[in-house]
Amino acid sequence: MKKKILPLMIVVLSLAGCAKDKQCKCVTTDVPDDGLLKVLVVDGGMKCSDIVEMAIEVKDRDENGNYTLRRTEVHKVKCRDYAE
Repeated sequence: MKKKILPLMIVVLSLAGCAKDKQCKCVTTDVPDDGLLKVLVVDGGMKCSDIVEMAIEVKDRDENGNYTLRRTEVHKVKCRDYAE
């Protein structure tokens, strides 16, 4: 009996963990929107309306071989829940 319940519990818990994430659809407010779909996957505890800025991060490598992240294309955005 335990052998049947354990795999079932693992499946249920993994599905519950996936449900905690949600998708936010965003549009730029500081420049005209380019029409491309901008979707962020955030933790379930965060509200989409709390997101106010979006950027692309580029990994740079210096002459010593160290990596750093540099933000490019930083824009003000307005986001809402993608399911709405």
